Amino acid sequence: MDSFKLHFMASEHMVYDGDAESVSLMTTEGSVGILAHHSNLIMAVVPGIVEYVPVGEEAKALGLSGKQISVVSDGLLKVENNEVMILVDTAEDPTEIDEARARRAEEKAREDMKRANSQRDIALASAELSRAVSRIKASKHKHHL
Repeated sequence: MDSFKLHFMASEHMVYDGDAESVSLMTTEGSVGILAHHSNLIMAVVPGIVEYVPVGEEAKALGLSGKQISVVSDGLLKVENNEVMILVDTAEDPTEIDEARARRAEEKAREDMKRANSQRDIALASAELSRAVSRIKASKHKHHL
């Protein structure tokens, strides 16, 4: 199986830096799947779930096998010369997500959307809602990882 270099970083920490065979995530253009030798591109990442399959020595050293999942905030995706860079503000492991807290955040975001008075308020509430829904969805995966 062909692989590529994946540099997956959040502002506070490195999520994964090593070889991978695939990655998929949501961008402003929709869902994007990347395999080895993907064409070069730069896109904005939207809050959601990043799924990736790490391979090679780096993955073995970290004890990673099979599909990995992270819940991410806004960021940037860059693909160039068989290297993929994902830069996001936050990235959370599903096992660290408090589902009850995520549900409260979803309710708050829905209320904020109802009360929004400007395009900016709507955009902020929409981003918070998207993040909360992604966190809830990912928290359900933690029992299957």
